[in-house]
Amino acid sequence: MHLIHRLILLTACAAPGLPVAAENAPGLLVPAYFYPGGSGATDWARLTDAASKVPVTAIINPDSGPGATYDPNFGSAISAFKAAGGTVLGYVSTDWGQRSLLAVKTDIDKYANWYPVDGLFFDETSTSIAGLPYYSLVTGYAHLKNSALSLMANPGTTPNEAYLKLFNSTVIYEDPATKLSTFSPPAYMANYSPDHFGMLVINGSKSLMEQQVAYAASHKFGYIYVNDRGVSANEWNGLPAYWEAQVAAVQAISAVPEADQWAMLLAGLGLVAGVARWRRPS
Repeated sequence: MHLIHRLILLTACAAPGLPVAAENAPGLLVPAYFYPGGSGATDWARLTDAASKVPVTAIINPDSGPGATYDPNFGSAISAFKAAGGTVLGYVSTDWGQRSLLAVKTDIDKYANWYPVDGLFFDETSTSIAGLPYYSLVTGYAHLKNSALSLMANPGTTPNEAYLKLFNSTVIYEDPATKLSTFSPPAYMANYSPDHFGMLVINGSKSLMEQQVAYAASHKFGYIYVNDRGVSANEWNGLPAYWEAQVAAVQAISAVPEADQWAMLLAGLGLVAGVARWRRPS
């Protein structure tokens, strides 16, 4: 078959209806609450391998925060993960704005002194206007320590929009897969870039994971993670069995051409085909 005809056929078969890439190819946000030793070392190796293929952000949580002392195993795991291209956030509990500011600041200090984190993950974040002064002090202190830190909030649900001014990103869904059907993204998402929003899904099957990665890409979520564990199984204590498939799902979305790329491809094929017809002997 003539080369031009092959190209046209390939385009038609590979892109029925001209599939368009999502405006946002999400990154993976992994609560890596498993120790980088023993069986956990295998999952950290899987994380590190994935970081060389797609954007992966790992949340470290040595002991409900940075722990009492520096742990060299975490230090080594973090270094290898970052060398592969990964991003690391340090876990800090805020207890819905009820934890003492001194305790929160102490955790921030420990991460700054012990681990080369790229940012901080503030868990159990309040969602109300009343909590804003507390979180303003928390984020202000974090940026005082290091202005380059990326700060992520995790209320696990939709917060007041004012929280988006304090944090670089916010997890607005953290629930079992069975609750996804009742979730409604906030209207204000339309006013922000995808990197402002993340979702964490537990108890999800492999097929649901694939659907959710696509959903995140088409609904302006910059971060997605689906696990196959439930709360009773300590949901963040290990990667899902389908971890590599989840990495591949993100890769696949990243590889789909954008609308303007499809248009250029078809225009180019049309031009080449036209030239071929013009040159064809009568």
